Amino acid sequence: MEIKGFIQNSLIEWEGRISCVLFLPRCNFRCRYCHAGHLIEPDMLESIEEQQVFAYMERQKNWLDGAVISGGEPTLHGYELLELIREIKERGLEVMVESNGSNPRWVEKLLKNRRIDAISMDVKAPLDVESYRRVIGVDYDVGLLRQSVALIRDSGIEHEFRITVLPGLVGPQEVTAIAPALEGAQKIALQNFQPGHCLDKGLRRIAPFSADNLEKMAELLRPFAERVVVRGEDRAVIAAAG
Repeated sequence: MEIKGFIQNSLIEWEGRISCVLFLPRCNFRCRYCHAGHLIEPDMLESIEEQQVFAYMERQKNWLDGAVISGGEPTLHGYELLELIREIKERGLEVMVESNGSNPRWVEKLLKNRRIDAISMDVKAPLDVESYRRVIGVDYDVGLLRQSVALIRDSGIEHEFRITVLPGLVGPQEVTAIAPALEGAQKIALQNFQPGHCLDKGLRRIAPFSADNLEKMAELLRPFAERVVVRGEDRAVIAAAG
């Protein structure tokens, strides 16, 4: 398993837990606002040794609560991902996986027998082909995405759906259209895009939504989930292991 980035500890990636974060390479989407484009085609990135990461977990297992596996898109790694989860759990940590929901077969495998303790799915746009293409840059079967939403929502494990908003692409109209598909969710996280390092360089000149606009969009979501949280800034992208 290639690990291309590692954050030793985070208080924001998994709410209520102190977690380390592992970034896996490769993604099947090309989201215009993606701030981790270097993970899409990661051949030039040096890999971090698995044993280096596991050794850190061993040293800090009495302090860390869990590990978050992000990307890229983790489910592209298939059985290697399951093995990574097993290795982490053997060190006494809980595991959260962040996914774009494009592989419901693998989402189901992760949820089956509670292999993971929590899952987060990014919902990029209203669940129709044209809206999704505008954001992810490729054609994709939104029926597969709907399957993942249903699997996660009905799983009984801790979960959240994340919606990243940015002017001109995903705003109040799109949030209103997304909301019914997520009805019954434990948590929806509304997060502001960050213009630095966007894959689409044209977006780097766009100012994010104001706090007031974010709160208004959060109100649109509140009837559809047990909790709605607003995040003004996305997480850090990469930090070297130490």
